Amino acid sequence: MELTPNMFGATTLIVKIIGSIGAVSAGLDPGKEGPLVHIGACFASLLGQGGPSNYWLKWHWLRYFNNDRARRDLVTCGASDGVSAAFRAPVGGALFALEEVATWWRSALLWRTFFCMAVVAVVLRAFIQICNSGECGLFGTGGLIMFDVSNVIVRYHVMDIFPEVVIGIIGGFLGGLYNYVLYKVLRLCNLINQ
Repeated sequence: MELTPNMFGATTLIVKIIGSIGAVSAGLDPGKEGPLVHIGACFASLLGQGGPSNYWLKWHWLRYFNNDRARRDLVTCGASDGVSAAFRAPVGGALFALEEVATWWRSALLWRTFFCMAVVAVVLRAFIQICNSGECGLFGTGGLIMFDVSNVIVRYHVMDIFPEVVIGIIGGFLGGLYNYVLYKVLRLCNLINQ
């Protein structure tokens, strides 16, 4: 049973990429690990399925991963590649895959993740070299996307506190309401199943 439908689908991938671009463009710092892990897992899942089936774009020559274990391994490699690309740390990606993503760890999966992260490291290094040569346009010379905000002066005013307090109260209330409703729904499901 799939708990989150289309979690690694093409629509989710497109929304995640556009949302990450929009968040960074707006000056927000969403972090690099979360979006890149999910984007890597989406790419890997679509590759393992042979393409997105809901858009009638199936590549039958990509249907090598015909069992669930191979697809899980591919999603594990994709998620670890996201960590490797975010932090430029292939060993960190392997450790992330070992600790957080893989449901069953085998030595074959270790070698597959290392190979995938080696490819990511080479491609990322090539893009960084292109950016260091000044041909990256607005991305800067320090890397692909710079999150360096150390030279920015931020000024806060007393009036900035009130919207934050209101958002915090609303968020806390909605979170508590969600937990209450979820508890009631789960109790009802237990009563129905008994």
